[in-house]
Amino acid sequence: MVIIKKKLTAAAVISFTILGLCACGNETARVSTVSVDKEGKVESVLYDAFDKDYYSLDELKNMAEEEISDYNSEYENPRITLSDAQVLEEEGVVKLTMQFESAQDYSYYNQVDMFYGTVADARSAGYELNLNLVDDKGDKIDPSIIDQNPDRHIIITSDKTNIKTPYNIEYMSKGVNSLGKKEAELHAVTAEYAQLLLSK
Repeated sequence: MVIIKKKLTAAAVISFTILGLCACGNETARVSTVSVDKEGKVESVLYDAFDKDYYSLDELKNMAEEEISDYNSEYENPRITLSDAQVLEEEGVVKLTMQFESAQDYSYYNQVDMFYGTVADARSAGYELNLNLVDDKGDKIDPSIIDQNPDRHIIITSDKTNIKTPYNIEYMSKGVNSLGKKEAELHAVTAEYAQLLLSK
């Protein structure tokens, strides 16, 4: 079910990945990014090279929409939408923007793990919380902060991408590169899961 991770054939021979792609060889980098809002909805913006004459945006869009339709057919209301598909011609890059009703939908569709919720919810879901998180200065978290704040929100994901969060990132897994209060790059995380403990 992961059209954006498959190599397409014929008119759209191109491979998409959610691991943070850029338009190589161009001055302006386009980096794939996942954004989570306060309600847990997810937006995924994907970029990849699209600079061959035989690539077809219409074919790529149709294949994506067909796969999304197959996913949504399992539910009473649509869980995923393709909100934008365009070619940035000057950069030779294609951009796809998809909306997911929840982190769970993002996980199922992309075959990665992604959790967004409270610390208490994460533990109830069976996640083992990382007690060695660090702040943006590299200082280790006091584990009691996690235990004493079950209502704090946390993002846990195996998807090593760029991510934007609904609240400030206070503590993070080692290897996370902070890009701002609410944005981080996860590519260098070597653990199975990246964890971001948020603070309102």
